Amino acid sequence: MIRRWLTLLFMTAIAIALGVASDAVPAIAGNGSVDYTHSTTLKKDSCPVYENFPKNGVPARSWTKARRSPNGTTYHVGVRYTYKGYALILDYAAHGDPSWGFISRDCLRDPRAYDAQQHPLPDLKAIGGKSQTKAVPVSADHAGKKKGALIHPTSVGTLRSAPRSFVIGNVRPGDPFYITTAHCGHHTAQTWILGYAPKSGRWGYVEALHLPACQ
Repeated sequence: MIRRWLTLLFMTAIAIALGVASDAVPAIAGNGSVDYTHSTTLKKDSCPVYENFPKNGVPARSWTKARRSPNGTTYHVGVRYTYKGYALILDYAAHGDPSWGFISRDCLRDPRAYDAQQHPLPDLKAIGGKSQTKAVPVSADHAGKKKGALIHPTSVGTLRSAPRSFVIGNVRPGDPFYITTAHCGHHTAQTWILGYAPKSGRWGYVEALHLPACQ
């Protein structure tokens, strides 16, 4: 954990030192893996960052992101992809999870995502493995699957479009999470479990480390 946050602070320092919106800054994601995001700053004094994509039926859980720190340092955030007027960002300065969230594109100086050659990307496109541009699913593939047992996370975790893939939301302790089987079974903490997250309005994968019923 200490090593993870030292790395995060190091990458944040790089983002601040660069100070330009055209730089792609590698940043530490909520699960400790490295993701490439496009560094930019806010153009408003503060904006809400939503834990899940805002839509009807989804609680508007958010945190406030300020443009500057109390000592006047300009904060940077990393754009991962865009969707319907919002950008999924990584809050470089977040101390703990959630650190990924959705912010209005109107809040950002440069709200675009870019490919490996620094070309702007359309909605739901982002850099994936081997720096290839890939489509971002808004919900995990669950063809042939049905809601099974209801379980609950006991810690904050990201909801992913596939194991170790794109962040599409977040879960909090006590949130309902419907898996696709009658029992989750026993898995390693790093196993990704498919289920439906009503608080996100999405099917997605959550790491078993957040789901005691799956350990």
